[in-house]
Amino acid sequence: MSFTLLDPPLPSFAQFRHLRNYGGKLTMLRRMEIDLISQLELSGEVLDFGGGETTNYRRHLPSGLTLRSVNISDEFNPTDLVAIGDPIPFEDAQFDAVITFNTLEHIYDDQGSLADITRVLKPGCALHIIVPWMYPVHGHPDDFNRHTPSWWAATLAGLGCEEVSLLPLVFGRRTSALQIKGRGDKLVRGIVESWAAAFDILEARARFGNARIYSGRRGQTVWSSAPGWYIKATKATTATDA
Repeated sequence: MSFTLLDPPLPSFAQFRHLRNYGGKLTMLRRMEIDLISQLELSGEVLDFGGGETTNYRRHLPSGLTLRSVNISDEFNPTDLVAIGDPIPFEDAQFDAVITFNTLEHIYDDQGSLADITRVLKPGCALHIIVPWMYPVHGHPDDFNRHTPSWWAATLAGLGCEEVSLLPLVFGRRTSALQIKGRGDKLVRGIVESWAAAFDILEARARFGNARIYSGRRGQTVWSSAPGWYIKATKATTATDA
């Protein structure tokens, strides 16, 4: 199994303006997530584990998908309701892709859920995961897990994934700190966030020059405190499928 820890892009004023277009009420992490989701290449039959029709990212998914969704609650209008701890009601190797966004941290037995959603994924197809890392506890109804890149690599390898990559979702240290401590009063939230983003951009230029990514040990000091991770894992093909 190959595991790649991807260096995140350096921030810029153009990127900040682009992310702000997703809405001032969202955190920087949520904006980065939606921006990433809008660029996913998905087709065919897709399972949205922990989602539904009324999630804030649904309209950013590609059109033309055959989308099934499972959730323990009807709050987000999923296609299938599943009780906590029950297996998802789909056949082995049914889906062309599985997406799960901001869900696995709320599941105590997240390895069991990962095994179940990997089971229904076709060999050679991809699992797309977004989870928080340095992000406040947010029960919905509970919040159980935060895992390191090493945990994701070892766990997904054990579930039969042959290629795994992890991208830290981070703009900079000051915007990350702002999300950890809360963005403050609504009246000054936009101003505080803009100042934090500006300092992140200027610091990145000073420390990394004309580079385009947070790289090396200096980069690690930034992305190791990222608010979230995006993990992509490709399920291994079987001998008969190869």
